[in-house]
Amino acid sequence: MLGLLIVAIILGGIIAGITGISFLFWVVSIAIFICGLPFALINGFIQDKIDYVQDREDYRQLMSDLREDARREDEKIERELYRINKTDKPNIYMDNRQVHFHSNQNNNVNEDGENRIGRRKKN
Repeated sequence: MLGLLIVAIILGGIIAGITGISFLFWVVSIAIFICGLPFALINGFIQDKIDYVQDREDYRQLMSDLREDARREDEKIERELYRINKTDKPNIYMDNRQVHFHSNQNNNVNEDGENRIGRRKKN
């Protein structure tokens, strides 16, 4: 809209300067502005719609990427749980997005039968 106003003033000034009639400045400027106003309004409306469609497509792509990342992460967790389950036979269960892991092996005991904090293992 501001561009249309600037163009109308420039063209009005050119016409008034060429003809030497200052009254034509106002006539030409107002006529160009009024005739160009519908074009400017329609163009702005179309650009807003295009921006809206592009924003929606960007949002859809973002959601698709996030779903794909979550699926990959779930597959990675499943593979890791399967690997741990196959090698250790641990007690693993999931609840509300938390994984609980309880190993059947006593990993806190060293070769001497002492646990890592220095106490003897209870038999």
